[in-house]
Amino acid sequence: MKPLFIDTGITDKKLLHIKQVDTPFLDKPFHFHPNCELVLIEEGYGKRVVGDNVSTFHEGDVVLMGPNMPHIWTNDDVFYKGNAKLRSRAVVVYFSPHLLDPLLDQGAMKRLQQLLARSERGLALRGRTREVIRAKLGQLHAVEGMAQLVRFLEILDILCGTGETRYLASARFINTYTERDVDRINGVYQFLMQHFKQDIQLAEVAQIAHMAPTAFSRFFKQRTSKPFSRFLNELRIRHACDLLQNSEKTISQISHESGYHNMTNFNKFFREITQLSPSEFRKKLQD
Repeated sequence: MKPLFIDTGITDKKLLHIKQVDTPFLDKPFHFHPNCELVLIEEGYGKRVVGDNVSTFHEGDVVLMGPNMPHIWTNDDVFYKGNAKLRSRAVVVYFSPHLLDPLLDQGAMKRLQQLLARSERGLALRGRTREVIRAKLGQLHAVEGMAQLVRFLEILDILCGTGETRYLASARFINTYTERDVDRINGVYQFLMQHFKQDIQLAEVAQIAHMAPTAFSRFFKQRTSKPFSRFLNELRIRHACDLLQNSEKTISQISHESGYHNMTNFNKFFREITQLSPSEFRKKLQD
Protein backbone atom coordinates (compact mmCIF):
# COMPACT_ATOMS: atom_id res chain seq x y z
CA MET A 1 0.00 0.00 0.00
CA LYS A 2 1.76 3.12 -1.24
CA PRO A 3 0.24 6.53 -0.43
CA LEU A 4 -0.59 8.88 -3.28
CA PHE A 5 1.85 11.75 -2.91
CA ILE A 6 0.28 14.83 -1.37
CA ASP A 7 2.63 17.39 0.17
CA THR A 8 1.50 17.55 3.79
CA GLY A 9 4.45 19.72 4.81
CA ILE A 10 5.52 17.19 7.46
CA THR A 11 9.18 16.16 7.76
CA ASP A 12 11.17 14.08 10.23
CA LYS A 13 11.63 17.20 12.35
CA LYS A 14 8.38 19.08 11.70
CA LEU A 15 5.46 18.08 13.92
CA LEU A 16 2.64 19.97 12.23
CA HIS A 17 1.83 21.96 9.14
CA ILE A 18 -1.13 24.32 8.87
CA LYS A 19 -2.61 25.08 5.48
CA GLN A 20 -5.27 27.66 4.71
CA VAL A 21 -7.42 26.84 1.70
CA ASP A 22 -9.16 29.69 -0.12
CA THR A 23 -10.23 28.73 -3.63
CA PRO A 24 -13.32 28.87 -5.89
CA PHE A 25 -13.67 25.10 -5.39
CA LEU A 26 -11.83 22.17 -3.82
CA ASP A 27 -9.56 20.40 -6.28
CA LYS A 28 -7.51 17.83 -4.33
CA PRO A 29 -7.81 14.29 -5.76
CA PHE A 30 -8.75 11.16 -3.85
CA HIS A 31 -5.68 10.31 -1.76
CA PHE A 32 -4.21 9.13 1.52
CA HIS A 33 -0.96 9.82 3.37
CA PRO A 34 0.90 8.67 6.51
CA ASN A 35 -0.01 11.71 8.65
CA CYS A 36 -3.07 12.70 10.65
CA GLU A 37 -5.32 15.40 9.19
CA LEU A 38 -7.68 17.76 11.00
CA VAL A 39 -10.04 19.70 8.71
CA LEU A 40 -12.27 22.71 9.42
CA ILE A 41 -14.62 23.86 6.67
CA GLU A 42 -14.92 27.64 7.02
CA GLU A 43 -16.99 28.20 3.89
CA GLY A 44 -18.50 25.99 1.19
CA TYR A 45 -20.39 22.73 0.94
CA GLY A 46 -20.40 19.52 -1.05
CA LYS A 47 -19.80 15.79 -0.81
CA ARG A 48 -16.99 13.80 0.77
CA VAL A 49 -15.82 10.21 0.86
CA VAL A 50 -13.83 9.07 3.90
CA GLY A 51 -12.97 5.38 3.70
CA ASP A 52 -16.29 3.76 2.79
CA ASN A 53 -18.39 6.63 4.17
CA VAL A 54 -20.33 8.87 1.78
CA SER A 55 -21.68 12.08 3.28
CA THR A 56 -22.16 15.81 2.80
CA PHE A 57 -20.17 18.64 4.36
CA HIS A 58 -21.06 22.22 5.28
CA GLU A 59 -19.60 25.32 6.82
CA GLY A 60 -18.44 24.59 10.35
CA ASP A 61 -17.77 20.88 9.88
CA VAL A 62 -14.69 19.54 11.69
CA VAL A 63 -13.23 16.11 10.86
CA LEU A 64 -10.18 14.25 12.17
CA MET A 65 -8.69 11.55 9.95
CA GLY A 66 -5.97 9.14 11.02
CA PRO A 67 -2.97 8.01 8.95
CA ASN A 68 -3.61 6.32 5.60
CA MET A 69 -7.36 7.06 5.57
CA PRO A 70 -8.38 7.48 1.89
CA HIS A 71 -10.52 10.57 1.35
CA ILE A 72 -11.77 13.17 -1.10
CA TRP A 73 -13.77 16.38 -0.56
CA THR A 74 -15.59 17.82 -3.59
CA ASN A 75 -17.87 20.84 -3.82
CA ASP A 76 -21.34 20.58 -5.31
CA ASP A 77 -21.56 21.18 -9.05
CA VAL A 78 -22.70 24.81 -8.68
CA PHE A 79 -19.18 25.73 -7.50
CA TYR A 80 -17.71 24.70 -10.86
CA LYS A 81 -19.91 27.00 -12.93
CA GLY A 82 -18.02 30.24 -12.37
CA ASN A 83 -20.24 31.78 -9.67
CA ALA A 84 -17.97 34.47 -8.16
CA LYS A 85 -20.07 34.60 -4.97
CA LEU A 86 -19.19 31.03 -4.04
CA ARG A 87 -15.95 30.24 -2.24
CA SER A 88 -14.34 27.26 -0.56
CA ARG A 89 -12.31 28.07 2.53
CA ALA A 90 -10.84 25.61 4.99
CA VAL A 91 -8.13 25.17 7.61
CA VAL A 92 -6.22 21.90 7.29
CA VAL A 93 -3.78 20.78 9.98
CA TYR A 94 -1.43 17.90 9.15
CA PHE A 95 0.50 16.39 12.03
CA SER A 96 2.72 13.42 12.77
CA PRO A 97 1.64 11.52 15.89
CA HIS A 98 5.08 9.92 16.24
CA LEU A 99 6.78 13.27 16.83
CA LEU A 100 4.47 13.88 19.80
CA ASP A 101 5.92 11.03 21.86
CA PRO A 102 8.79 13.00 23.47
CA LEU A 103 6.42 15.83 24.46
CA LEU A 104 3.89 13.81 26.44
CA ASP A 105 3.90 11.93 29.72
CA GLN A 106 2.63 8.36 29.93
CA GLY A 107 -0.96 9.29 30.81
CA ALA A 108 -1.29 11.86 28.04
CA MET A 109 0.32 9.47 25.57
CA LYS A 110 -2.22 6.77 26.39
CA ARG A 111 -5.13 9.17 25.82
CA LEU A 112 -3.61 10.28 22.52
CA GLN A 113 -3.14 6.68 21.38
CA GLN A 114 -6.81 6.02 22.11
CA LEU A 115 -7.81 9.07 20.06
CA LEU A 116 -5.58 8.02 17.16
CA ALA A 117 -7.04 4.50 17.23
CA ARG A 118 -10.53 5.99 16.89
CA SER A 119 -9.40 8.41 14.19
CA GLU A 120 -8.41 5.48 11.97
CA ARG A 121 -12.08 5.40 10.96
CA GLY A 122 -12.37 9.18 10.61
CA LEU A 123 -14.17 11.22 13.29
CA ALA A 124 -16.71 13.99 12.72
CA LEU A 125 -17.09 16.32 15.70
CA ARG A 126 -20.48 17.22 17.12
CA GLY A 127 -22.12 19.59 19.59
CA ARG A 128 -20.26 21.96 21.85
CA THR A 129 -16.89 20.33 21.12
CA ARG A 130 -17.21 21.10 17.43
CA GLU A 131 -17.85 24.78 18.16
CA VAL A 132 -14.89 25.01 20.56
CA ILE A 133 -12.49 23.31 18.13
CA ARG A 134 -13.86 25.36 15.26
CA ALA A 135 -12.97 28.59 17.07
CA LYS A 136 -9.51 27.37 18.08
CA LEU A 137 -8.64 26.13 14.58
CA GLY A 138 -9.78 29.43 13.11
CA GLN A 139 -7.18 31.19 15.29
CA LEU A 140 -4.34 28.68 14.94
CA HIS A 141 -2.74 30.22 11.86
CA ALA A 142 -2.53 33.63 13.55
CA VAL A 143 0.34 32.52 15.82
CA GLU A 144 3.69 30.87 15.18
CA GLY A 145 6.41 28.90 16.93
CA MET A 146 5.89 27.83 20.52
CA ALA A 147 2.54 29.65 20.81
CA GLN A 148 1.19 27.69 17.87
CA LEU A 149 2.39 24.39 19.32
CA VAL A 150 0.76 25.17 22.68
CA ARG A 151 -2.58 25.96 21.03
CA PHE A 152 -2.37 22.80 18.95
CA LEU A 153 -1.73 20.68 22.05
CA GLU A 154 -4.79 22.31 23.66
CA ILE A 155 -6.85 21.20 20.68
CA LEU A 156 -5.51 17.65 20.96
CA ASP A 157 -6.28 17.61 24.68
CA ILE A 158 -9.91 18.56 24.00
CA LEU A 159 -10.17 15.91 21.28
CA CYS A 160 -8.75 13.27 23.61
CA GLY A 161 -11.37 14.01 26.25
CA THR A 162 -14.53 14.47 24.23
CA GLY A 163 -17.26 11.95 23.49
CA GLU A 164 -18.93 14.28 20.98
CA THR A 165 -17.75 12.46 17.89
CA ARG A 166 -19.20 10.04 15.38
CA TYR A 167 -17.37 7.55 13.23
CA LEU A 168 -17.33 8.05 9.47
CA ALA A 169 -15.87 4.86 7.95
CA SER A 170 -17.36 1.55 9.04
CA ALA A 171 -15.46 -0.83 11.33
CA ARG A 172 -15.09 -3.30 8.46
CA PHE A 173 -13.31 -0.86 6.13
CA ILE A 174 -9.68 -1.70 5.33
CA ASN A 175 -7.53 0.43 3.04
CA THR A 176 -6.32 -1.89 0.28
CA TYR A 177 -5.65 0.78 -2.36
CA THR A 178 -2.53 0.75 -4.49
CA GLU A 179 -1.24 3.85 -6.28
CA ARG A 180 -2.77 2.59 -9.53
CA ASP A 181 -6.11 1.96 -7.79
CA VAL A 182 -6.17 5.50 -6.43
CA ASP A 183 -5.72 6.97 -9.90
CA ARG A 184 -8.59 4.86 -11.20
CA ILE A 185 -11.00 5.52 -8.38
CA ASN A 186 -10.24 9.24 -8.30
CA GLY A 187 -11.63 9.73 -11.81
CA VAL A 188 -14.68 7.67 -10.92
CA TYR A 189 -15.36 9.61 -7.71
CA GLN A 190 -14.88 12.97 -9.41
CA PHE A 191 -17.35 12.02 -12.12
CA LEU A 192 -19.98 10.57 -9.79
CA MET A 193 -19.87 13.41 -7.29
CA GLN A 194 -20.49 15.93 -10.06
CA HIS A 195 -23.02 13.97 -12.14
CA PHE A 196 -24.96 11.78 -9.67
CA LYS A 197 -28.20 13.61 -10.53
CA GLN A 198 -28.02 12.28 -14.08
CA ASP A 199 -28.82 8.82 -15.44
CA ILE A 200 -25.53 6.94 -15.07
CA GLN A 201 -24.79 3.55 -16.60
CA LEU A 202 -22.23 1.12 -15.21
CA ALA A 203 -20.50 0.84 -18.59
CA GLU A 204 -20.02 4.62 -18.70
CA VAL A 205 -18.26 4.67 -15.33
CA ALA A 206 -16.23 1.54 -16.09
CA GLN A 207 -14.88 3.31 -19.16
CA ILE A 208 -13.57 6.13 -16.96
CA ALA A 209 -11.58 3.53 -15.01
CA HIS A 210 -10.44 1.92 -18.31
CA MET A 211 -11.97 -1.40 -17.29
CA ALA A 212 -14.64 -3.77 -18.56
CA PRO A 213 -17.96 -3.42 -16.67
CA THR A 214 -17.72 -6.80 -14.94
CA ALA A 215 -14.11 -6.24 -13.87
CA PHE A 216 -14.94 -2.73 -12.70
CA SER A 217 -17.85 -3.94 -10.56
CA ARG A 218 -15.58 -6.43 -8.83
CA PHE A 219 -12.79 -3.88 -8.42
CA PHE A 220 -15.13 -1.21 -7.01
CA LYS A 221 -16.67 -3.51 -4.43
CA GLN A 222 -13.29 -4.87 -3.30
CA ARG A 223 -11.81 -1.40 -2.80
CA THR A 224 -14.81 0.51 -1.41
CA SER A 225 -16.51 -2.31 0.54
CA LYS A 226 -19.80 -1.71 -1.27
CA PRO A 227 -21.34 -2.33 -4.71
CA PHE A 228 -21.25 0.49 -7.24
CA SER A 229 -25.04 0.86 -7.19
CA ARG A 230 -25.02 1.27 -3.40
CA PHE A 231 -22.39 4.02 -3.59
CA LEU A 232 -24.37 5.92 -6.22
CA ASN A 233 -27.58 5.65 -4.20
CA GLU A 234 -25.80 6.85 -1.06
CA LEU A 235 -24.60 9.95 -2.93
CA ARG A 236 -28.13 10.67 -4.10
CA ILE A 237 -29.83 10.01 -0.78
CA ARG A 238 -27.33 12.12 1.21
CA HIS A 239 -28.07 14.95 -1.22
CA ALA A 240 -31.79 14.41 -0.67
CA CYS A 241 -31.29 14.55 3.11
CA ASP A 242 -29.64 17.95 2.70
CA LEU A 243 -32.55 19.23 0.63
CA LEU A 244 -35.08 17.91 3.14
CA GLN A 245 -33.25 19.71 5.91
CA ASN A 246 -32.41 22.98 4.17
CA SER A 247 -35.21 23.66 1.69
CA GLU A 248 -38.97 23.90 1.49
CA LYS A 249 -39.17 21.82 -1.68
CA THR A 250 -41.67 19.00 -1.91
CA ILE A 251 -40.52 15.42 -1.56
CA SER A 252 -41.36 14.86 -5.23
CA GLN A 253 -39.14 17.79 -6.25
CA ILE A 254 -36.33 16.56 -4.02
CA SER A 255 -36.59 13.08 -5.49
CA HIS A 256 -36.14 14.48 -8.99
CA GLU A 257 -33.30 16.82 -8.00
CA SER A 258 -31.46 13.90 -6.39
CA GLY A 259 -31.42 11.82 -9.56
CA TYR A 260 -34.60 9.75 -9.13
CA HIS A 261 -37.41 9.81 -11.67
CA ASN A 262 -39.42 7.17 -9.88
CA MET A 263 -40.85 7.92 -6.42
CA THR A 264 -41.05 4.22 -5.58
CA ASN A 265 -37.30 3.82 -6.07
CA PHE A 266 -36.59 7.03 -4.17
CA ASN A 267 -38.64 5.92 -1.17
CA LYS A 268 -37.12 2.44 -1.28
CA PHE A 269 -33.50 3.58 -1.28
CA PHE A 270 -34.15 6.41 1.19
CA ARG A 271 -35.52 3.98 3.76
CA GLU A 272 -32.77 1.44 3.02
CA ILE A 273 -30.03 3.99 3.72
CA THR A 274 -31.57 6.13 6.50
CA GLN A 275 -34.06 3.63 8.05
CA LEU A 276 -36.73 6.34 7.63
CA SER A 277 -39.08 7.45 4.89
CA PRO A 278 -38.45 10.95 3.45
CA SER A 279 -41.50 12.33 5.27
CA GLU A 280 -40.42 10.69 8.55
CA PHE A 281 -36.93 12.14 8.11
CA ARG A 282 -38.27 15.65 7.57
CA LYS A 283 -40.69 15.37 10.48
CA LYS A 284 -37.89 14.17 12.79
CA LEU A 285 -35.85 17.25 11.86
CA GLN A 286 -38.81 19.55 12.50
CA ASP A 287 -39.53 17.92 15.86
